[in-house]
Amino acid sequence: MDFDLSNEDQEFVTQFRRFCDKEIGPAAAEADLKEEIPRDHYKKLGAVGYNGLLHKREFGGQEATYFQATLAQIVLSEYCGSTFFSVGASCGLFGGPVARYANPALARNILPGLLRGETIGCLAVTEPDTGSDVSAIRCKATRSGDGYVLNGQKTYITNAPICDFALVLARLETGEGAGSLTCFVVDTSRPGVVHGKPMKKMGLRASPTGELFFENCKLDPEAIVGRPGQGFRMVMETFQQERLALSAYCTGVMQACFDHSRRYSKERKAFGRPIAKHQSVAFMLADMKTKLEASYLLLMETAWLMDRQRELSSGGKLKAKLMHNGCDIDVAARASEAKLLSSTYAREVANLAVQLHGGAGFMEEFPVARLYRDVKIAEIGGGTSEIQKQIVAHAEIKRVRD
Repeated sequence: MDFDLSNEDQEFVTQFRRFCDKEIGPAAAEADLKEEIPRDHYKKLGAVGYNGLLHKREFGGQEATYFQATLAQIVLSEYCGSTFFSVGASCGLFGGPVARYANPALARNILPGLLRGETIGCLAVTEPDTGSDVSAIRCKATRSGDGYVLNGQKTYITNAPICDFALVLARLETGEGAGSLTCFVVDTSRPGVVHGKPMKKMGLRASPTGELFFENCKLDPEAIVGRPGQGFRMVMETFQQERLALSAYCTGVMQACFDHSRRYSKERKAFGRPIAKHQSVAFMLADMKTKLEASYLLLMETAWLMDRQRELSSGGKLKAKLMHNGCDIDVAARASEAKLLSSTYAREVANLAVQLHGGAGFMEEFPVARLYRDVKIAEIGGGTSEIQKQIVAHAEIKRVRD
């Protein structure tokens, strides 16, 4: 396992940071205030290749590794969490499953525009009465002729108020449990689809979150992504990749918090000297740096393992376990570990950053206030921290033989 960056990777990260410093960062505070990401952010990120990092070249992608994509995700997260979440929901949560499982004609029709940032997608799983228990989904797809009719409601969906397409997890009328769950691509301009208004949120205010309503929405048979009954597995695979991305987000937030705090601690003076010279503040910086480095190392190891997993997979199905250093590794559980650790540490680091800034940290004109508000979602989205603990514990308990 080698974490040294190639010259090409170093150059890409440097150039992408320059891009974010010029195009994304300066707009972040205003976007948060207006509760709206500039639409051209999607297109600019598409133009520099970010949107398509993990996608095939035939769709306009870059065919990057998870390791390479993670480096870019960390950088974007340092500058604007809202942009990270909305672009990720569009090109990752929606675009990823479409690329892997949709019929080729549908993928070719949707993905190029999506990766250019011309259209926006979302993944619609959560419902008013169904969050962590995905197998209890109630949204229903009823057979009608050679197509389907969709009825139901989705909530807390990133990009729902503005999306052009939605990947909807629904239950076929003939079954119960996870085995009847199926994914459908829905063009949200179709009759029977209603976008809810953007919800008022604690953080990530520029990334729109809302509801989608489906009332007798007619779908063509080609709208099915994958096979009937394959939806639950597809969503679980997507969640694994989302957890890696969320860990990258948390690492980026920690880096931003640390950078702002280190700079402020050298500029701000108290008792006749920079506050960085006071042991209590220096210890805060030490704690922040240690948690940042620990999260980064677990994150990058997980990205490396997911690249190995992808290399060994076949037929579109991810290989569940890998052998590494003589041990079998449950890669999904490792992604949960990375998300659990980094989201916990990111909350703690953001809290330390606000505390270090004192009264200034409570003011919205200082970036740490927004970072503090934004990062809490990482302990909730993509599976709560409690769900991550359950996944990790279950994977370890299985190792113990009766």
